[in-house]
Formats: sequence, C-alpha cells, structure tokens
Amino acid sequence: MRPFFAILFCFLLGLPSTVLAGSDYDYQLYKNHENFGIVVFPKENIFEDLDNYLKSIPFEVAESGEAVMRHGSKEENATYMMPLAVQKKHSIEKFIVIQILGDNSMLAGIYDPQWGLTLPSTMYQLEAIKENISKTLNVFRGSNRQRQTRRFPSKNTPKNANFSASEYNIIYR
Repeated sequence: MRPFFAILFCFLLGLPSTVLAGSDYDYQLYKNHENFGIVVFPKENIFEDLDNYLKSIPFEVAESGEAVMRHGSKEENATYMMPLAVQKKHSIEKFIVIQILGDNSMLAGIYDPQWGLTLPSTMYQLEAIKENISKTLNVFRGSNRQRQTRRFPSKNTPKNANFSASEYNIIYR
C-alpha cells in the first residue's frame, strides 16, 4: 500500500506543472512574398534593430499570437513557434525560428519539411543573425534561385568595419 501512495503523491506533485505547461510566450510571424517565414519569440522582447532588419529584407508582420511547443517534421527537436494552423494559413513550408534571450542574444533554428527542425545551441548577436538569415534564405531557394540576397559594403564603409555598416541588395537572376 505504501508504494501506491508514493506513486500517487509523485503524480499529484507533478500535476500542477502539467496543467500549467501552456505557453508563456507570444510569437510574431514575419513573412515574405516567397512564403518563407521568420518566427520570433517572445514577442515582447523583439527589439527595434531586429524588427527594422527583418522588415528591410523585406519581411512583413503576418500574424502574432500564443506560441506553441512543436516538433520538427521528423519528430526531432522541439521549440516554441507558431501553431500548425497558422503555418498552413500562410502557406509557409520553410521558416526560421528566433528565440530572443535578452541583451541582444538570440538562438536560431531552421524548419524545413525535408530536414526537420534544426536547433543549434549557439547564441548569436544581431550581426551574426543577419548574416545567417541571408545564407539560410538562399539555401531555402535552392538551385532554382530567382533572387539571391547578398551583402555589399556601402561606399563609406572602411574595409575592416563590422557587418553593421553593410547593406543588403537583392540580386535578380
């Protein structure tokens, strides 16, 4: 009888955390005309430089709401992101997930139906996020790229300056 009460006690102890396991995060979905998305959470931590950058490449705010925990297409990895219904509503198959940790530090992952959900554990600053977003978008486009995002330094940028002084230009092919 004693083991039964011990199991019951452990079950009841864990019940409140299960009930409260809902999302404490809101997300913001940015979408471009190619139906690629960038999901950023928590929404309240989106800082102006990140928002301005995403809108400049050009992504538009498509939707916001309560983030849900989801796995990749191969049931590997999990993170908060937009609900599947929102993904389908906006016809987004491939997207980038950015978790803002604070002090300009972020984690970034990639969702692709073929690869699943890739979640590196490396923390990035905004400049590295900018560089990796352009590379990821080009990978999403594959070998049939109609547009490619490249970084070109502005005319006033010294050769040894960091990437924050660079500009993005869209190259049509």
